Amino acid sequence: MARVDYNLINMNNCACCICTVQRHVSKCARERTKRIQALEAREIDAISLLKPKEFPWLYCSTGKAKCDDLDFEEECACSECEVWKEYDLGKDDNVDYFCKKMNFRIVS
Repeated sequence: MARVDYNLINMNNCACCICTVQRHVSKCARERTKRIQALEAREIDAISLLKPKEFPWLYCSTGKAKCDDLDFEEECACSECEVWKEYDLGKDDNVDYFCKKMNFRIVS
């Protein structure tokens, strides 16, 4: 499987924030997203400041989600993601739901 770099470009291109797996139910993901939005409202580049364990998305790089209240009954949005397309993440089997299944070290 391709290794996805944990960097600002991939963080900005990540589509996990629109994924229904975390969007509808996850209080944890909503709180982390609100934190990013609050910092950016003050013109602080929050994304570049966050450590992998604090960043609520980019699971294909950071591994399994830190939030434990995601709804895996919802449809995964990985195939709609620019990071997915750029790194050709659909070529391997069993690659949906990065937030649930992955567990590897961060590449930066």
